[in-house]
Amino acid sequence: MQVSSIQIQNVRSLVSSPTIALGNITVLVGPNNAGKSSIIRSLHTIQQSSEFGLADIRDGAAESVISMELTDIYNFETMGQANNTGQGRYTVTFSRAAGSPVRHFVPTHGQGAFSIGELPAREPHHFVVPYLSKRKTAGFAEDVRAENSLAVNSTLHYLAAKLSRIANPQFPGNEIYRDACQNILGFVVTAIPSQNGQQAGVYLPSRSAVPIQQMGEGVPHIVGLLADLALSEGKLFLIEELENDLHPAALKEILKLIVNSSTKNQFVISTHSHIVVTFLAALPTTKVYEVTAKKGELPANATVREVGRTVGERTELLGALGYSLADFDLAEGWLILEEASAERIIRQYLIPMFAPGLGRFRTLSAKGVDRVEPVFEDFRRMTLYAHLEERYRNSTWVRVDNDEAGTRVTAALKRAYAGWDESRFGQFPSDHFERFYPTAFAESVEQTLQITDRAARRDAKADLLDRVLHWLAEDENRAREALAKSAAPVIDQLREIEVIALRRS
Repeated sequence: MQVSSIQIQNVRSLVSSPTIALGNITVLVGPNNAGKSSIIRSLHTIQQSSEFGLADIRDGAAESVISMELTDIYNFETMGQANNTGQGRYTVTFSRAAGSPVRHFVPTHGQGAFSIGELPAREPHHFVVPYLSKRKTAGFAEDVRAENSLAVNSTLHYLAAKLSRIANPQFPGNEIYRDACQNILGFVVTAIPSQNGQQAGVYLPSRSAVPIQQMGEGVPHIVGLLADLALSEGKLFLIEELENDLHPAALKEILKLIVNSSTKNQFVISTHSHIVVTFLAALPTTKVYEVTAKKGELPANATVREVGRTVGERTELLGALGYSLADFDLAEGWLILEEASAERIIRQYLIPMFAPGLGRFRTLSAKGVDRVEPVFEDFRRMTLYAHLEERYRNSTWVRVDNDEAGTRVTAALKRAYAGWDESRFGQFPSDHFERFYPTAFAESVEQTLQITDRAARRDAKADLLDRVLHWLAEDENRAREALAKSAAPVIDQLREIEVIALRRS
């Protein structure tokens, strides 16, 4: 089953919403207290109305009405009405005068309206997987009976019971869960014996265990969602502020899982994070809505609008999230480099002196060969989100060192982006960019590169770069003459890029 759209009347700040069409992934963006949670709470009422109280009915209104269009309905057995309807409108009305909500369903084809109950908040007949802002819990239940493992609620209270089940290698979803934990956390959280049953935790090589309460606040957050993602199919995930307590690297890994899971589940996600927006909204099928309300106006009156797919609308939305793309649309092209040393020398000296046609290019350091692929993928996702991919598809270059790691990364990028011109991904003809420094520093370069301690070598390379930049800044003519000799192979590549860029402009 899926919710194809929802209309909301008199729920908190929403007086009368437009028809909000939902995709497999729908992202809600807007300031605090604007109305994002009102949409999510309204969707939640199809399964659990106990959390919807009189305070949710808009001040001054007699009732709230929530109407959802449902599709891909196989039956309503779990809601007390066996009927293969296919699709229809589900409506729930909360009245100040009535003690209980009134629910009815009108099939698109067939019989007329009939009364209906709410979906059970219990596996396997649940529909909604709530992952709400109040998911943090004051404590975790240690009772792992089936009743607790099957309960579906908006907190992580029964996490141990959930993990007791999915931690069993024979349980469906176990492998997906374990792999995701290992990939994101570096360890697998399972259920461990406790004084009153079991608790979530991690086993150490010594066979002792660390309970989840002694881990960072983001760990339960991650683990609960990973377990639900591994188990769910045909469900509606309602997620508030996914980014809370998550490191950006972990957030991106979870977003990848959500994208994969969206082929069999539906997601409505509220966020304040540009990472979440650009990652998910880069998909052409994702719906993005901006929910706003006039600041200082009480009671708030929310406005819901779908964010279009133009560059202007997309970049304006990121600006509202505090992310600036002010210059992004002005760059003629991009040159992504492995290290900061290469980026600074190329940006400050080689381009202005030897390839001025690249003056409107942006240079970017990935800060390490292992980060080249993820940085390029983030860049590509950003251009997809802002609908600038066609503009930058053939105006973006990646250059790394000519060592084993650089060769591996270059080959991986060529495989992953087979539709791109292969010349966009390449290597400078040296295993270290420092070898292109002026020959006056050749001895220092070799001494620095022979340092085996990684931290010490990193510090020495930074100190060497500072000395080189200072030397270059002292005498422009000397700098030009020295770099023309020492960095000739790099200059040749920049000029090749310049020729292509000028031809396209």
